[in-house]
Amino acid sequence: MTSPYLPDDCIHDILKHLQNNRSTLFNCLLVNRFWCRATVPLLYANPFDNVMINENHYLIILTLILCFNKAEILQLKNQLKQLNQLKYNNNIDKIDIDIKDNYKPLFKYPKYLEKYDCFTVNCIIFEWFRNYLNLSYNHEIVKNFIPSFHQSNLRQCVNIRQFQISLHLFYNKTYNIQVLTSNLTHLNLLSLQDINDDVMAQEFLENVANICLNLRKFEITSILYNNFIKTNETICTIIQNQNNLKAFKIVQCTNLLDKVLVSLELQKHSLVYIEFEHVNFNNIPSKTFKYLCNLYNLKYLKFDNCEKFSSEQCKMLNFASFNLKELIIIHNGRNYNNTILSMIKYLAPSLQRLSLIIGSLTIPIIEYLSIYCPNLNTLEIETTSIFNELLFPYFKNLKVRILILRIINENFINLAINLPISVKEISINFYQSHDSPYFHYSLHNPHSLNFKEFLENCHNCLELINLNQFINLEFLSIILNYIEKSNNNSLKFLGMKKLEKVLNDDESKLLDQIKAKGVEIVDFYNIYKDNTNFDFII
Repeated sequence: MTSPYLPDDCIHDILKHLQNNRSTLFNCLLVNRFWCRATVPLLYANPFDNVMINENHYLIILTLILCFNKAEILQLKNQLKQLNQLKYNNNIDKIDIDIKDNYKPLFKYPKYLEKYDCFTVNCIIFEWFRNYLNLSYNHEIVKNFIPSFHQSNLRQCVNIRQFQISLHLFYNKTYNIQVLTSNLTHLNLLSLQDINDDVMAQEFLENVANICLNLRKFEITSILYNNFIKTNETICTIIQNQNNLKAFKIVQCTNLLDKVLVSLELQKHSLVYIEFEHVNFNNIPSKTFKYLCNLYNLKYLKFDNCEKFSSEQCKMLNFASFNLKELIIIHNGRNYNNTILSMIKYLAPSLQRLSLIIGSLTIPIIEYLSIYCPNLNTLEIETTSIFNELLFPYFKNLKVRILILRIINENFINLAINLPISVKEISINFYQSHDSPYFHYSLHNPHSLNFKEFLENCHNCLELINLNQFINLEFLSIILNYIEKSNNNSLKFLGMKKLEKVLNDDESKLLDQIKAKGVEIVDFYNIYKDNTNFDFII
């Protein structure tokens, strides 16, 4: 009898499902040659994705160095040779980095790169030089190496799709811009940071404007000065030239905002998501603000710590041609309520999800949510000040299915008794203020009676409960009591924080009883992941 055989397509599908599990993929390299060839493109599509810099990142840097051409390797060798001579003259141990002239890597690894973030790569390079070669980030060799490294990779990465770059990278550096941009024609995401009028930066932008015509997402962050007329015009040209731009984000570029809004007019047939972050609408005339209102396909809109909307601008939202699905408002100030009320009033009728991450919540805001949000499915509220107890009775009139709360509060009962019957899923992350008499008690005993009081007093129709509690005997008992008091046993999912410990017999028994009731235990942090980056657009 022959052993079962998996078709190549099945193996590829299996490996794709493991794409986010790098340790398992590394093991797959060792199965056989076919698995190795199928796995390498997945490992090198985004090799620097982990925020925490680790040994694997250092090895990747060395691996990519070995893919340099002969001239680039010779340049690095000569630099290290000069440094070693200097160290020898000063009786310092030399740097040992083994780059054999006749060595050829098994794969052309840079060609598999799909996501390339220059800032992240720079940080890893700095750490690599510091840890392995004992060189600081401002050493001349490091400064000269970085342009060579980026240029070599971008020269070879024919599959690049997402590119993030700080234009400060060009400051006092020598790049062949034509080589650097030659493989950017298939980009679907471009993020530009630290925008300036350096000659090479301007040449880079002009090339991008001519060759990157199919961006799905375009981000600009931080114009360093306000008088870059030519640079600003090129940025706007990039926006205007796109064939099917879906998402746009602008951060700390207030001086460019009016020109951007005019440019977005040409993308009104395709734009579905816009994010404004730390920009000031104070000097935007009504005739320009109108271009935002004309983006008739817009579905997702985010205002993150934006300033000085005029009453006239807010009223213009009433005549917006789009029907939003999601609105996110983030603002730490306390003098923003009128703007929030206007946005709710004029943009809320079509909303399915609303996120308010604000300094404080007021009764008028809750009332507006009840009046103007007939189609709201998900409401997310996060406040940085103590939650006013007088607000809870107004929750009764909310018509939402999913309620996500991150608030400072000591009284869970008031929320429970005012929780509307329409709420089927609730996620609660209560913070206690430092002034609370229960604060220190809560720190030492995170399994306080507050959640017990909440579950004993809320309605019994909840299908999902997501609480920031660790799995422990006391809390499992509270949950089981809640399930058993519900005749229809509506609860299907229970979110709790994972605790790296082996459960004792009593805890395991209660957990099994809860699961026997048809309740699935899930990770507290993974139930409602933040989806505001809209990578699904790309």
